[in-house]
Amino acid sequence: MISIANAVGSGDLGVELDVAEVESDLDLPYTEYDPSNYHGLYLRLVEGGPLITVYRSGKYIISGCSTFEQLYETNDAFLTTLSELNIVDAETETGFTVQNVVCTAQLDDPVDLNTLSIALGLESVEYEPEQFPGLIYRPADHPAVLLVFANGKIVITGASDVDAAEDAFKHLQEQVTAYLEK
Repeated sequence: MISIANAVGSGDLGVELDVAEVESDLDLPYTEYDPSNYHGLYLRLVEGGPLITVYRSGKYIISGCSTFEQLYETNDAFLTTLSELNIVDAETETGFTVQNVVCTAQLDDPVDLNTLSIALGLESVEYEPEQFPGLIYRPADHPAVLLVFANGKIVITGASDVDAAEDAFKHLQEQVTAYLEK
């Protein structure tokens, strides 16, 4: 029904880092630290793999994972890499949690976004086709935002897990079915 496009998680190493020194010590396919552009260190443990952003405070974000398994494996590999540099112990408790999951889905039919924007209620919809080709729907009872496109493609963001994203998508499907029956 829905598939994960991007899972994002974050944690805290509990130590302050000299980010420039960490970058110079790492031997990875990709690292980038340009404090004149952004204050975080970007790194990838494998070519084309998930992106890890590390901050001086020790906080970090992992993004670009297509499964939760990949997200947690990347976190474990990241901690192992840092433990090899004696920055943290590989078993350090970082409070790593999933922050956001972006999912995609598909409605059965194309959608008239003008009509749908009225049917969903103008208070929970943003639709300005001159600015953005999709309808932005923020259902009141679901902790997610759905981007609805005329071809029926849906992007669900802001959900903390797949169940919340799936519930939001089911809600949208029910709304679309109800407006088609009118």
